[in-house]
Amino acid sequence: MKKILSIFLMVLLPFTSILAQRLLPYQKGLQVTAGMFSNDQPKDNYFVNLELTQNHKKGNYHFFSAEYQRRTTFYTENPIPIETYLLSGGYSFHVIGLPNKIVNLYSAVEASGGYQLVNHNKLLLADGSQINNESSFVYGAGGRLTLETYLTNFIILSLQARAKYVWGTNFNQFRPSAGIGLRFNL
Repeated sequence: MKKILSIFLMVLLPFTSILAQRLLPYQKGLQVTAGMFSNDQPKDNYFVNLELTQNHKKGNYHFFSAEYQRRTTFYTENPIPIETYLLSGGYSFHVIGLPNKIVNLYSAVEASGGYQLVNHNKLLLADGSQINNESSFVYGAGGRLTLETYLTNFIILSLQARAKYVWGTNFNQFRPSAGIGLRFNL
């Protein structure tokens, strides 16, 4: 009987400890997110984001991220690649979640700054046209809505809908996007 009880407890104990490991204050995480902008060509309009998070009380967390964005706009038939390198910081507020903390909804605000590279710094196009906008420093602000679900105690799947408004450029100042990411809590 003791043997059966000990086997039963060994099988059950890993599942009872799951709830105690979620949304702990001061827990840090590393998140990788990839997504696309709302355009016709997803292969030329995407972003990749590496983010460091730290939890606070009540499930809120702040984050710092480095992001690469690539968008393509067209002049006649000539594609003009626009690459943006951004550093961002922000705060994410826990809106609602299930009592067992498996699924949570967050709303976040963020500020960004970085550098935008237009057509690899080449101002002349193949047909001889000249681009008036040069590469420059950009800055902006944004918000996002994130749905997170715990796959394990330390791995979180994240679905994001976000929008940024970027100043310092004439190309696509308003940038809505959607992405999917994985966070690894350390």
